[in-house]
Amino acid sequence: MDLRDGPEEAAFRAALRTWLEANVPSGLRGLRGWSDPAALALGRDWSRRLAQAGYAGLTWPKE
Repeated sequence: MDLRDGPEEAAFRAALRTWLEANVPSGLRGLRGWSDPAALALGRDWSRRLAQAGYAGLTWPKE
């Protein structure tokens, strides 16, 4: 099994890093749970952002 990135994987990784730098909410880093209402709202917003950008999925793709 070859685990090195090909050109498509490298491009995807670079695009994702750029997107994350622009979209990860500042309060997400260091969050330890979703028990309080503010954290839950932050989690919902983050999930929404991921889904809108096409980075959310319910399962891993089959190979």
